[in-house]
Amino acid sequence: MQRPPLLIPYLILIPAALLAAWAGLMTGSYDLAPGELLRILAGGPHPQADVVLSIRLPRLVQAFATGAALALGGILMQALLRNPLAEPYIMGLTAGAGLGVNLLILGIIPVAGYTLFTYPLFAAAGGALSLMLVIGLGQRSLHEDNARLLIAGVAVSAICTALSGLLIYLTADSDQIRQVVFWSFGSFGKATGAGAWTGMVLAALGVLASWMLGPALDVLALGAEPAASLGMRVARVRAGVIALAALVTGGVVAFAGPVGFVGMIVPHVARAWIGGTHRRYLAPACVMGGTYLTACDWLSRLLLPPAGLPIGIVTALLGAPFFIFLLFSRRRTV
Repeated sequence: MQRPPLLIPYLILIPAALLAAWAGLMTGSYDLAPGELLRILAGGPHPQADVVLSIRLPRLVQAFATGAALALGGILMQALLRNPLAEPYIMGLTAGAGLGVNLLILGIIPVAGYTLFTYPLFAAAGGALSLMLVIGLGQRSLHEDNARLLIAGVAVSAICTALSGLLIYLTADSDQIRQVVFWSFGSFGKATGAGAWTGMVLAALGVLASWMLGPALDVLALGAEPAASLGMRVARVRAGVIALAALVTGGVVAFAGPVGFVGMIVPHVARAWIGGTHRRYLAPACVMGGTYLTACDWLSRLLLPPAGLPIGIVTALLGAPFFIFLLFSRRRTV
């Protein structure tokens, strides 16, 4: 199958991203006309200027950064685990990150002083530990294509979710319960400029690091034994990929909450459309992921204005049928 020139995906994705961003900035409790939005973005006076620049713009940036980071996490995990159904949400990384965040929210792990990076670091640590546990339980699936790895991911995700629920039940007060519940559904409603731009920086650095790892990811996707025969230090590369996936995914999950299926849908579409090596489709896939989640956030506000449905509900409604389709299509090809 002949792949399109790489310029063509960008010519489609960039206008789509701008269109989704434009729709997101116009939509809210007060829907703006295009001329009003242009005036605000140009710095002109408008009653809704503070709302657009202080609320809608950070929300837009956080949605795009989260989508890009989750798409990147899916690419890394599918290369690492050699399973096209792998993605941060299904494989337990998101639930592990959530457990790390909940330990902070509930005050179970005392921290002397909170900074902007406290939540992302604890989320990344929880995500990395859960992913290593998945790999340990499904070690055989790194060499053979079977369902053990998926089962391990579902089991670890259930364990992390159950532990979070138990801790909430035993220790949380009413304010902490509200905070945890709001976070657990996934939302951009409390996006701040600092958090949104931190997520964007994490996603950009993750793309750069993954691009540098591109040839290693190509080799790693062949399997451990072929990679080792080509001179790769497989354990070291795997550790780096786990750390990178956990840091990037955990960093955005800490701010946005658990958002599922983005890391599975977007890499599949990008590989089918763009194809080639990881370096070829990695950056377009991240733009696609950011655009997709930005559009999902806009859709959530159309369905339940003005605040919108929790973004985790929207992505689950769209992603679960896609997961079922992939699962049964893979069974037919075995």
